[in-house]
Amino acid sequence: MRIRIPALGQILVIAAAAFVGGVVVLGGQFAWRHLRGNSTDDPLAVVGGKPITPQAYRAEMERRGGVAAFQTPEERRALLDDMVRMAVLASDAEQAGYLQSSDVQHAIQVLLAQRYEQLMIDDPLAGLTVGEDEVAEYYHDHLAEFALPESVHVAVISLHVEDAAPQAAREAVRVRAQGLHERAVADPHGDVFAELAAQQSDDPDTRASGGEAGWWAAGEEATRWPEPVRNAAFALTASGQISPVIATPNGFYMVKLLDRISAGTRPLSEVYRGIEQQLIRAERQKRAAQLYNEALSKTELHINEAALAQMEAIQKAVSDVPTGTASPSAS
Repeated sequence: MRIRIPALGQILVIAAAAFVGGVVVLGGQFAWRHLRGNSTDDPLAVVGGKPITPQAYRAEMERRGGVAAFQTPEERRALLDDMVRMAVLASDAEQAGYLQSSDVQHAIQVLLAQRYEQLMIDDPLAGLTVGEDEVAEYYHDHLAEFALPESVHVAVISLHVEDAAPQAAREAVRVRAQGLHERAVADPHGDVFAELAAQQSDDPDTRASGGEAGWWAAGEEATRWPEPVRNAAFALTASGQISPVIATPNGFYMVKLLDRISAGTRPLSEVYRGIEQQLIRAERQKRAAQLYNEALSKTELHINEAALAQMEAIQKAVSDVPTGTASPSAS
């Protein structure tokens, strides 16, 4: 049998492949040793003269879910490869001049400001605790914020009348409403009112639920229910009570009281967490203002009010041009 000896070029290719494979394995093992706390600061990779350090590798791993998300050497190597890919693209973009573009500069500026605020404000606030005395003091000083208005839970039967309907037609609807009312009040605590609402009411939003119209709070504005209907609802005092027939320009109504809550104040235990968060937000706003003022005191700032006024004048002139009017440049 004839044995074929590989050409020198093939041997070199195989050797190179073996070397690259060894580098891949060693690279993954090297990265993992650093991840486990190896003291050396040698970079894991260098892209365009800029190193990818073990610290940067660990930080990126944390951003992507931590060590638990990278259990195998292949997953850890893939993370480094992805960091290299991003660094290569960023390096190429920088060499092409994209770093100086206005949108990139704006994105960098926003990222820097947000990161600075996070480090100087949000991270310290993460360990902030608000004392019970502070919460209680805020609660008692702002009781009006936690006031509960008087509220009623009602069901409604609505019979519509067209605005231009003749008096005879309107009278016929009134008689029909009165008949329904008599049937409803004969069984105030039963299901008659709900059955009549489902069968006879002209309001599509409440008919399917037996006339149930939800909770109405005293003082609410811009509701869809006529004021006489709301007034009649709040005049009811006992669960199951049904109002007289209420005449309005657009029809006739009757209201059944299902439940009632007197005006009061939400207890501290119910609003405690909300107050706590509100106080933390207030503290953040205070610290943000302080951080900005301190930064401003160290920054040279000039606002060109004349240029701003000129820009506003141009914008106003453009806005005042009637729609469809050709601009001078178009003529």
